[in-house]
Amino acid sequence: MEKYSICLEPVLENVDFYDRIKIATDLGFDGIEFWDPTEKDMKKIGKLSSEYNIPVVGCTLLNQWTIRANDDSELVVENLRNTIDFTEPLGCRSFILMTGESESKADTQKNILIENLKRMAEVAEKKGVTLLLESLNTLVDHKGYYLDSAYLGYEIVKCVGSERVKLLYDCYHMQIMEGNLIDNITKNVKFTGHIHCAGVPGRNEPYIGEINYPNVLKSAVDEGFKGYIGLEYWPTCDDMESMAASLSYLKAK
Repeated sequence: MEKYSICLEPVLENVDFYDRIKIATDLGFDGIEFWDPTEKDMKKIGKLSSEYNIPVVGCTLLNQWTIRANDDSELVVENLRNTIDFTEPLGCRSFILMTGESESKADTQKNILIENLKRMAEVAEKKGVTLLLESLNTLVDHKGYYLDSAYLGYEIVKCVGSERVKLLYDCYHMQIMEGNLIDNITKNVKFTGHIHCAGVPGRNEPYIGEINYPNVLKSAVDEGFKGYIGLEYWPTCDDMESMAASLSYLKAK
């Protein structure tokens, strides 16, 4: 059975961050996720998620925009260890990581990423956590970002060869860059750890725009996807109405 999470930052922006956890629970979400944990109270989030019985299913590594997966290997491994220790009160077992910007004409970054991720995988395997490498679009939101292709992302994950390193397939970003969502996901289900949804264009409600999410998600689930499907978008109307309508839409398959 599919499981749905909500990313807490872009929704309910006029509500205290910690109060959003109960709202997500009340609306029927199965999990919560969020961005950089650096300035958040891990103990408080962990207590609230336990109290409301809604797990934290993902967050980014610490320093997500300053320490990237293709930086110095000792630095990225240390940052992973620090993140695992810092977020321990959450009980979170999945961490989202980013590559850096494109640095050269020769594609040496792919090799650096593979080697760094192999070192990070050793830590992840010992700690029982999963690393989610995210590909982003470079046409609208993240110009200059290296990993703007799920095809390349899956190649990197396959080369790392660890069950603890998978791709976060963000349908919004990859529809902008490549399309072919159903084929890409279903052929790579075993290498896909998490799915993100938002409408294209605009990154608003998933029911707005050109992606038929019920078809995309049904294909992924039918092929054996068992991870969380995360909503990561900015509402265009009342936040709670938007979240409820988006969740209902995604389940209509």
